[in-house]
Amino acid sequence: MKHSKTFIFFTTLFLCSLNSIGQTLTQQVKGKIINQQTGSPLEGVTIVLINSNPLKGTTTNEKGDFILKRIPVGRASFKFSLIGYEDYFAPEISISSAKQVVLNIKLIEALGQLDEIVIVTPKNNIKPNNKLAVVSARSFDVDETKRFPSSINDPGRMALSFAGVTTTDDATNEIIVRGNPSNQLLWRIEGMEVPTPSHFVGSGNRPGAVSLLNNNLLGKSDFFTGAFPAEYGNALSGVFDINLRRGNSDVSEYALQVGTLGADIAAEGPFSKNYKGSYLVNYRYSTLKLLNKVIEVSKGGAPKYQDVAVKLYFPLSDRSYISVWGIAGLSEDDKKKEIVSNGKYEEDEFFKSGTYMTGLTYSHSFKNNSKLNIRSSVSGTYSDVQYKLMDITSKELTEKRDEVYNNALRFNADYTKKINRKTTVKMGNTLSFLHYNIDDLRAVNNDKEETEEVENAYISQIYVQAKHRFTNNLSGNLGIHSTYFSLNKDFLVEPRLGVEWRAAPKHTFSLGVGMHSRILPVKQYFTHIANKQPNKNLESTSAIHYVLGYDWRIIKNGHFKVELYYQDLNNIAITKDPLITSSSMNGRVLNNLLTSDGIGKNYGVELTFEKFFSNNYYYLLTTSLYDSKYKAANKRWYNSTYNYKYSASFVGGKEFNLSTSRNTILGVNLKSLFSGGRRSTPRKVNTQGSIVLEESKRNTIQLKDYLRLDLGLYARINRPKVTHTISLDIQNLLNRVNLEDEFINPVNGLKNIDTQLGLIPGINYKIEF
Repeated sequence: MKHSKTFIFFTTLFLCSLNSIGQTLTQQVKGKIINQQTGSPLEGVTIVLINSNPLKGTTTNEKGDFILKRIPVGRASFKFSLIGYEDYFAPEISISSAKQVVLNIKLIEALGQLDEIVIVTPKNNIKPNNKLAVVSARSFDVDETKRFPSSINDPGRMALSFAGVTTTDDATNEIIVRGNPSNQLLWRIEGMEVPTPSHFVGSGNRPGAVSLLNNNLLGKSDFFTGAFPAEYGNALSGVFDINLRRGNSDVSEYALQVGTLGADIAAEGPFSKNYKGSYLVNYRYSTLKLLNKVIEVSKGGAPKYQDVAVKLYFPLSDRSYISVWGIAGLSEDDKKKEIVSNGKYEEDEFFKSGTYMTGLTYSHSFKNNSKLNIRSSVSGTYSDVQYKLMDITSKELTEKRDEVYNNALRFNADYTKKINRKTTVKMGNTLSFLHYNIDDLRAVNNDKEETEEVENAYISQIYVQAKHRFTNNLSGNLGIHSTYFSLNKDFLVEPRLGVEWRAAPKHTFSLGVGMHSRILPVKQYFTHIANKQPNKNLESTSAIHYVLGYDWRIIKNGHFKVELYYQDLNNIAITKDPLITSSSMNGRVLNNLLTSDGIGKNYGVELTFEKFFSNNYYYLLTTSLYDSKYKAANKRWYNSTYNYKYSASFVGGKEFNLSTSRNTILGVNLKSLFSGGRRSTPRKVNTQGSIVLEESKRNTIQLKDYLRLDLGLYARINRPKVTHTISLDIQNLLNRVNLEDEFINPVNGLKNIDTQLGLIPGINYKIEF
């Protein structure tokens, strides 16, 4: 009843907002067009508003800039053409009355004569920014993070609907790619490796809950699930390659939003009228106290967080610029004291974490068809977990404290050279200086055991890659990436290969093969056993990725895609004792003596059927069948924790114009996530009377299937120079009880069941002006 009243209240408030005016509103669309390989500005590019009557268009100036004025609000599609280059389509761009639209487009040079190039259908608008990626990659933009229900403007939660990505967690944005743990994922922002940009992230084994990335700053970015190009190192399962957009360089614009998750404010604009430099800043504060009154998101606590993000852009000339960016966030969850275990114990828990990252980029495009980027960044994370358990009868106090600090200073340079229209070469180097500080406390009354570790290390990465376009329909790339990690003196050389063949106008085949690796969570190296650190020399986990893909443009604005993959994993950290069967493949930091002799395998098939947003609707349907296993020290194979076996997802939505002037738009979006259930291990009573795992049966139990249905509604109301957006998101619309864990207590024979979150409503109001 409580949930029903909340739903009715939010729905009523939502529908009451649907009023509009009949005046036709317009907005300015502008941008810059550059050469995709070299970044050089392109003059004379023709830009046409598709299906406009009368025809509306313009051309770029010598700086590659263009402006289209008086574009009606709603959705608009644009075509970009230049002799000697392939046409580019920007479909279904959202036009609002409050904010100017900025399109930064990269054109690819055409091969052969123009009459040889036949554009059968608009280009695939999910093609990655990185043109060296041929398999297991796609781009995403701000529109998608806004449309996908219950994504909380988080690209991580949005990616849960992509093929090969699974989750069985309602509370976090844990990203499981092809059966690999989430700590094997690489995050990059503006070309630099960064720590996981999320709130409530633990020390290598606790996924985040809410992203630090806000869609007010997000530009078109890439997501990879395997066989990535050679420039990506220290990545095993996947890559999030995030780009931040620039602020408006002509006019000042603002946005303010409030909702059940808190409030944030954004501002952007030029530094001055006579300079094209710009700023973009966003601040967000959130507390879940209000939401906890509706549904208990955090038992016994009220998590809160805040973050700030900024990007500054300083053009130096038509061919060079400097940009500065930064993101920082704080989060904490202070749970109240609670009486547990039938009143025998008093439990208290506190968690606090923080993340910061900032970087500087200098970019210059030379007239000899080459481009240079020089970058530097500073980043760091810390987490503080404190736990107390008091025996009410004996007054025995057990305390645990786990503090981890990671800091990094990085330098990067990459150089791209276009040899000719067919061949482009890119090379680069990244040097990372790492600092670790780990403090662990274990105490029973006055009997304390504390360990502190301070360590410095560095990682050196060098890569070179080349792409050759044999014809308009056949291209290949070849690269090599090398990594040296000073802590364990691990040196790896990783070759990569990719081939893409368009066998017919609507049919494309692709192949990707490559070696990839990632270091373990830092805390794993510093595990203390008998006052020693026996795991300090563990090797980086490595894998050979094999991917075969087929893409069929089965419909005009969509495609069907299938990918087959196999991952041969090596150097997996497993326990040296054959009686213990744990592994780093299970995504946890292990307090055991380990060895890097473990092996594993992930293989599967992924199907995608997608219609891109057109004619006011879209949908994305994906299915994955896979297997994920590792071999322990006892020479037996075990399921990894994330071997859910199968998953499927659907997301789709439609927009309705509620006025002939298109000033008011109603959007409806639906998302479903389905997968095999979580893995669990039977318990038993050991000789000391304690409950322990049955090691020989690790991950043999699979809980019931995970299913979640999410609903999103929004109304976007355009007024002169102002846009209002009211949205309602409902996570777990059916209020289904998904399992966290389930096992039989071997002491009393009772079933222990831990469940996940129920229905969670969220209301949000945003004004842009």
